[in-house]
Amino acid sequence: MKKSIYAVGALALATCSAAALAQSNVTFYGVMDMGISQDRGGIAGTSTRATSGMATQSRWGFRGNEDLGGGMSAFFVIEGGIHADTGVSTQNSTLFGRTSIVGLGTKYGAVSAGLQDTPLFTTLNTIVDPLRNGIARSNNLMSSTGFRAGNSVLYRTPVIDGFSADAMYVAGEVAGDQRANRALGGSFGYSRGPLNVRLAYHNKNNDTATLKGTGSARNTLLGANYDFGPAKAWFGYGVDRGLNSSPLNSSIINFDGPAPVASTDSRDVLLGVTVPCGLSTVVATYINKNDRTVRNQDAQQYALAYMYAFSKRTDIYTSYAVIRNHNGGGYTEGNSEEPGIGNRQFTVGLRHRF
Repeated sequence: MKKSIYAVGALALATCSAAALAQSNVTFYGVMDMGISQDRGGIAGTSTRATSGMATQSRWGFRGNEDLGGGMSAFFVIEGGIHADTGVSTQNSTLFGRTSIVGLGTKYGAVSAGLQDTPLFTTLNTIVDPLRNGIARSNNLMSSTGFRAGNSVLYRTPVIDGFSADAMYVAGEVAGDQRANRALGGSFGYSRGPLNVRLAYHNKNNDTATLKGTGSARNTLLGANYDFGPAKAWFGYGVDRGLNSSPLNSSIINFDGPAPVASTDSRDVLLGVTVPCGLSTVVATYINKNDRTVRNQDAQQYALAYMYAFSKRTDIYTSYAVIRNHNGGGYTEGNSEEPGIGNRQFTVGLRHRF
């Protein structure tokens, strides 16, 4: 009799365990990207380096979800960047400095909290820039208040007839001042068939516990892309206003002439085209930075890239990009992991996704 009870109990426990395992899953994933980059045009001279993450920042992470029933699920993502050339963590040597979130998904949308990309940065990466902010890094000139936000809560709507939206709140966490260091943002767009269009906004308060009355950095970005079949066209238009709305991508002054100053009022335009041909892909982009302050430190970036895919997960790439600065502008030619030290950069690399 006791043996029968034990057998039934063991069977029930095994059944419950199997059900729990069937309702949840965890995936380990990542990218390793290594190559050679050569920077020219800086006052220190030419620099040739073995560089990590030029096309896609090297990274590793875990993501998972659990079915809670009734159309509800829990999910998490933790992701850290890696300097593959040295093994050191990126994002100021943090373990999971790219993403660290937990959230709930329902038929009414999804809510996530933690460290995550802002809606504006997601729009730049997925709608505006065909190189996804990698080689010939677009946020050299297509500036934004912040790419990722810690202490943030993000809500995403479900897709309804091609339309979707999201909204983010970032707690400033300054005692006695609810507005200091606070950020608000969101985006709204349409995606169906060959067309993708999205409008994003981000507002970041510059005040701190000791510094007051600085105002806010305000970034608006309209993006679109359209797949014609033989080629895909990309477009972005950004408006940057306020302190820290358009920070210089490099803190090092690399060029002769007047010292570069970060713009507090600028307009950005990106034009791009992607041409696939079998296992090969050619990408060309042009970015214009129009500084509307009295310094008029404009810049233009021209970039050409080529990728060849050995498989869906492994490819090689090469690129050449140049920035033309005006009136003492100090924008440098960089990639996904490095801001660069000159106004011209050549790359060749190998990228493997796992």
